[in-house]
Amino acid sequence: MISSLCKTLRERLGGDKRLLNWIVLAGIAGMVLIALSEWLPDPQTEAVTEQEEPTASTVSDYEADLEQRLEALICQVEGAGEARVMVTLSTSEYIVYATDSETHADGSSRQEHLLLDEEAAEPALVETTRTPEIQGVAVLCTGAESPDVQAKVTQIVQVLTGIGANRITVERMAQQG
Repeated sequence: MISSLCKTLRERLGGDKRLLNWIVLAGIAGMVLIALSEWLPDPQTEAVTEQEEPTASTVSDYEADLEQRLEALICQVEGAGEARVMVTLSTSEYIVYATDSETHADGSSRQEHLLLDEEAAEPALVETTRTPEIQGVAVLCTGAESPDVQAKVTQIVQVLTGIGANRITVERMAQQG
C-alpha cells in the first residue's frame, strides 16, 4: 500500500530526482518561515510585559472590592440590618522576586535576583505577588446594639480576612433622618 503510494507520487512529480528537489525546496521554505517567525511579535510576551507594577488604583480597587463584599454579606446577617464597611490596609501589594543563593567554602554567601532579560521592562523573575495586608476593619450596622449581632459580624470578618478580633470594630450606625 505505502510502496504503491510512493510509486504514484514519484510518477506524478516526475521521478526520484524531481521528488528530491521538491523535498529540498519544502525544507528550505520551512527554514525561511522559521527565520521569519523571529521578527513576528509574540502575543504571550506582550501579555507579560503589559502587567506593570501595582498602582495605587489597583490597591484602592482591592480595598473597595473587599469592602463591598463584606458589606453585602454582613447585610445578610440576621438582625444586622443596613451596613457600611471600611477596610484599611497596612501594606501595599508587593512582589517577591526569585533569587539565586551561592554559599562559598569560607562561609560567606551571595544572593542575587534571577534575571530574565536585562532590557525588558520587568527584568527579574517574579516568584509571587502578595496581596496587601489588612490592618483593620470597621463595620457600622443598624443592628449593632445587640451583642449577638456584634459577635456574629466580628466572627464573619475574622474568618474572611484572617485578622484578629482586636482589629475589628462593630458599631451601631447613626439614625438618619
